[in-house]
Amino acid sequence: MAKKAKEKTGIGILSGTKVLIGDPDLRSFLKQKGFGEEDEAGTRHELSFIEALFLLENNKLKITDARKYFKFEDMIKHGNRAEENFYAKYKVYSDLRARGLLVRTGFKFGADFRIYERGAELGSAHSSKLVHVVPEEYACSFPEIARATRLAEGVNKDMIFAIVDEEGDITYYQIGRTKL
Repeated sequence: MAKKAKEKTGIGILSGTKVLIGDPDLRSFLKQKGFGEEDEAGTRHELSFIEALFLLENNKLKITDARKYFKFEDMIKHGNRAEENFYAKYKVYSDLRARGLLVRTGFKFGADFRIYERGAELGSAHSSKLVHVVPEEYACSFPEIARATRLAEGVNKDMIFAIVDEEGDITYYQIGRTKL
């Protein structure tokens, strides 16, 4: 029986809210799997904090600041200090990735994430959905929901609200307009 090759755990350097990867083999792996992006000089790969945390939790990456290695719990605390609703966003990101979806930032569309279908290749495929993450106690108005939905439809995407409860369970609601 052939032995399965042991997967390598890479190392990333924490720099503010990004994690930088220098190793060429790891950079290639991350690009192939749809994580992060190359820096402008093409010498490093930059991961968002959420991407790096996902890889840390799944034993694909160790994160350091050149003085110490961070544990998952340390990174959650750091994320919660840096970004509102961080843990809920991480839970949704992790759930979507576990479903085999490619997940990227949705910032330029006014959402937390944009989703690509399974097997999509960055650069040639278009995202099909926008995801906005909110805590269970979140309250909003109909105009706010309508605005988010119209924005998503204006760029040919579906709008999904991901509601995260206190236990970390996620409920997804897809919202769209109907013409009568």
